[in-house]
Amino acid sequence: MKQIWVLCGGPSTEYEVSLSSGRCVCQAIGGENRVVRPVIVLRSGDWLISEKVISGNESRDWVDEFFESGKAEWDQPGVSLPVALTRMMDEGVDCIFLAFHGQYGEDGSIQGFLQTAGIPYTGSGVLSSAVAFNKSVSLATFASFGLKVAKSVLVSRQEPFPEALKQLKFPLFTKPVCGGSSLGVTLVKCAAGLEAGISHALEHDSNALVEEKIEGVEVSCGVVDFIEDGHTVSRAMPPTLICPTEAEFFDYEAKYVPGKSKDVTPAPLPEPLLERIQQVAVEAHRALGCEGMSRTDMIVLPEADAVPVMLETQTLPGMTPTSLIPQQCAAVGISFAKFIDLLIEHALFKASQR
Repeated sequence: MKQIWVLCGGPSTEYEVSLSSGRCVCQAIGGENRVVRPVIVLRSGDWLISEKVISGNESRDWVDEFFESGKAEWDQPGVSLPVALTRMMDEGVDCIFLAFHGQYGEDGSIQGFLQTAGIPYTGSGVLSSAVAFNKSVSLATFASFGLKVAKSVLVSRQEPFPEALKQLKFPLFTKPVCGGSSLGVTLVKCAAGLEAGISHALEHDSNALVEEKIEGVEVSCGVVDFIEDGHTVSRAMPPTLICPTEAEFFDYEAKYVPGKSKDVTPAPLPEPLLERIQQVAVEAHRALGCEGMSRTDMIVLPEADAVPVMLETQTLPGMTPTSLIPQQCAAVGISFAKFIDLLIEHALFKASQR
């Protein structure tokens, strides 16, 4: 029986989004030949470890209640990191399924901890996680590999208005360098709003990116690593067209409030453009050294010969059945449960190659 722990939460601005992913994974994960234990890392840093486990076809009615308890985290008696590690080692955990988002879980921190402990985990490693999470570094990496990026300037709390800002043309986006779910992002249409936009971004991070807005539609394309004949094969899924119904861009509400966005998979775009989007997604996946899965967001004009402009690559994107990569997998006949299996299979394969 494989011992699997599903980890989510963490001291992140995306704590509750992560809990939603963890809950959905636990409800969908196959229980045959597995013992699956849900675990919430509280914002305090303590670990809330479920004493109930998922196995076989046993009822999972308790799963939702466990994750609801994580929302009232201050009332929960978690254990310290050393105690959690000792328990993982004592139980002989075979694989950690990472359902984190944002800081701690997506920036390479938890990956480094697990790698040091010798415990296999799903998704990308330390370096690629850290690079992808830092928008400034990832955009520079994309550009070095010949992928198109928007013109941007890095600002900081120490230097919020460098001279280079004068070279940018409005409208602009101001966004935290490290972060997700569009938290701290502002669309700035004129100079009068720039100071407020930069200040808002710097509330979420010590560094921010000021980036020219690119005309076009937003698309997202997932890449999944398959193990075939002892080798890893990276395949792009059908791209998704993202259409916020009210907001001017894909902000936090558009991402998580039902009815605030319409996602269309496969995207209703010319076939040559869809193929180019998929090619770019795989190139981004490889440029960053991603593993297991990734999701790359781009802006593109809806024309057959258009060139996608990179926004970002996420190494731990949303893991609910309605999240973008699960949607894309479903479009090619890969169920949510099968997608979870593929990620675990890849993690165990990667560990066996060390």
